[in-house]
Amino acid sequence: MSRQRMYFKYEIPTSIVEIVKAVCSDYDRRERAIKFSNLTGDVLTKYVELNNAIDKALTDVEVGIRRDMLNDIQKRRGYDFSRAALIISKNTYYRRKRKLIYDIAKELALL
Repeated sequence: MSRQRMYFKYEIPTSIVEIVKAVCSDYDRRERAIKFSNLTGDVLTKYVELNNAIDKALTDVEVGIRRDMLNDIQKRRGYDFSRAALIISKNTYYRRKRKLIYDIAKELALL
């Protein structure tokens, strides 16, 4: 019997990918808190810093699928359940998603 192959989705550690996904999951809550809450000081600064890191990484993704890609990371969806599947191919989708996660990790200084 042959040995089973292992495929790694990302070139960065899995723990960093999980951190990025968790930060993305909280994006909408932080955005509402920035706009409508009475936060001040360090908390507000950190919220703005985290959301700006995500927004900066999203600028490299095509305009039409930016929000869809962020939603897919937040809800941990893949190509089959993504709204971006109507616009781009499967390989392109996963390439963009991996690059987006890498860019967010780089903006957050996790790499």
